[in-house]
Amino acid sequence: MTATALARALPAYQTFDRFDSLPAPTLGGGSAEVERATDLLLHGAHRLGQLATDGALADPWPTNATAGVRARYVANCLRELDTFLKGLLDQVAPSPLGRPRRHNAANRVHDVAQRLPLVPGTVTPARSADDAPARIIIAADVARLRALGRSRACLWHCHGLVRRPDLHGGAWMTAGWLAPASTQLRRYPLGERLTPDGGDLIGVGIFYRQLAYKVADA
Repeated sequence: MTATALARALPAYQTFDRFDSLPAPTLGGGSAEVERATDLLLHGAHRLGQLATDGALADPWPTNATAGVRARYVANCLRELDTFLKGLLDQVAPSPLGRPRRHNAANRVHDVAQRLPLVPGTVTPARSADDAPARIIIAADVARLRALGRSRACLWHCHGLVRRPDLHGGAWMTAGWLAPASTQLRRYPLGERLTPDGGDLIGVGIFYRQLAYKVADA
């Protein structure tokens, strides 16, 4: 099984209860290319949610030799969502001619956020009083993208064994999913292993879905 499962055709956005309360993107004046890129990211996020609900990622994390296979599969799924996000960023904020494209999605989302005036507590504000708070790209979104990048690398290269902290000399690595019963990202000490369960990955899918709306509306 490969991560291209995220991109395979599904019936158009079947109802997924945990996503139902999220607002639809306005995409006012958006191009067809932006809409297609947004749809692809939404589709990938939805697919991850399905896999984590009743698919291959819903089962408990293996404890035998297949644990490494699971780790790399999850890393591939996260990498594919990152690729879809970059595709949307290419349409919303293409690199100026003559300037190399930035490859780090977190940095690029931060750049998109900087295009709007700043208000306290955010990277960028809503563009008008009518914009919903969920549309605001906050610093936590950028930080979570960085944490997802670390998690992806750890799962792929180390099969989830935490070997590198967030900061040089530190003792913890922040993952891209929430801690149990918390709104904060989960932190793992060095030497512990990442074993994201279905609920963790459902949350990642919701995060990317919300981010797709925010970037498309920027």
